[in-house]
This record gives sequence, C-alpha cells and structure tokens, in this order.
Amino acid sequence: MQIKEIIDLLSKKADIVYKKIVILLAASGGTGSYAISVNDVLYVKIGLFLLFGFFIIGVIVNYFELNKIKKQLDNFNKE
Repeated sequence: MQIKEIIDLLSKKADIVYKKIVILLAASGGTGSYAISVNDVLYVKIGLFLLFGFFIIGVIVNYFELNKIKKQLDNFNKE
C-alpha cells in the first residue's frame, strides 16, 4: 500500500469518527436537557442521566480515537 492510499484511508476513518461524535453530542444534549426538565418521576430522571453518561463516555472514546488517527496522519506527513 502506498502512503497516499494509507492517508486517504485514515482520513476516511477520521471523517466517520467525527460524524459519530456529532451524533453523540446531539443525543447527549437532548437527553441531558430533557432529564433536567423532567420533574415528576425520579426513576425516569435517573435513567435519562445514566443514558446521558453513556453518550458522554462514547464522545470521549471517539475523541481519543480521533486523536490517535490524527497522530498517525501527522507521522505519515513527516515522512
């Protein structure tokens, strides 16, 4: 595999990870704001905050994956 093909592959992977981050941020914002606005049922509020936490963990994991891809691209650009 040539370096250009590897860089194209890494950039496509980075684009996919970025799109996942955008979707997870939108979902976490929606569940977090709805969890704050719910006043009646405590169990629903706790469940929504747990779901919010899972979304945030997903954002953090994808951010680290994006950072790893960025470092790989930087290494190929140095060569």
